[in-house]
Amino acid sequence: MKSYFRHHFRRRCSQSLLAVAAFTFVAPITRAETQPEARAEAGAATPAANSASLSGADLLTSKEVTITAEKKKSLVVVFLSAVCPCSNSHLSELKSLKNDFPDFAFVGIHSVASEPKELTRSYFQKAELPFPVLRDNAYKIADQYKALKTPHAFVIKPDGEIVYRGGVSSSSDFARADRKFLREALDDLEHQRPVKTKEGRTLGCAITRGEKYAW
Repeated sequence: MKSYFRHHFRRRCSQSLLAVAAFTFVAPITRAETQPEARAEAGAATPAANSASLSGADLLTSKEVTITAEKKKSLVVVFLSAVCPCSNSHLSELKSLKNDFPDFAFVGIHSVASEPKELTRSYFQKAELPFPVLRDNAYKIADQYKALKTPHAFVIKPDGEIVYRGGVSSSSDFARADRKFLREALDDLEHQRPVKTKEGRTLGCAITRGEKYAW
């Protein structure tokens, strides 16, 4: 399991960062190029009947849990990976956000089909995130939100409106970020301001579809 982790941690990070570097060098990034046409638009309701509420099996306990924005200012949904270094570099910021914004509900989603069960559970046990991580079999939640990479964040108000979607920060490595998109969005909502930046570019490792879920 350790050798799998070391191999994929290096490989996926390299692939993701090289792809971004190559794309940036070839042509300027435009909003249309960085996001597919089929997506959950910022400022629009998600496809679910109650998009501000998510239910599923807790990755660590296997118990069914429901996370909702009811009686909260918003629901923060973040798609995470057990092997992606881009996702890993943002964990400290996510912990800080949960502490700094107690009036928001937080949930992590694990949708990466190829990551083995024991490796994934071991990783998130050691991560000690202060919010649950749900197991997303068959990419149902990822498809619902049109999540592309890890980390990929969404902020949904209790009425189902997505007020922010995109990266947690402006960099695949949080230590190098010059913008903290998710923090900025939560701060706007905390102070009852319209979210200034509704969409941030998502940099990270792809959530691949079409693979059999390893669990």
